[in-house]
Amino acid sequence: MEHPTTGTGQPEMLKHDLAGLYSRRINKKHRLVYSIKEQIVTVYVLSAWSHYGDK
Repeated sequence: MEHPTTGTGQPEMLKHDLAGLYSRRINKKHRLVYSIKEQIVTVYVLSAWSHYGDK
């Protein structure tokens, strides 16, 4: 099992208003936005649609 900050989908740590969250590419338009609780490596998915809140 890979760690949630590595692997496919170009994982990246977000900045500014989304600081502390991570993003991973689903496809050209959509991103998975998630947080990680390191102590137990739990991933909480916050969004799986759009590109950081695009309408």
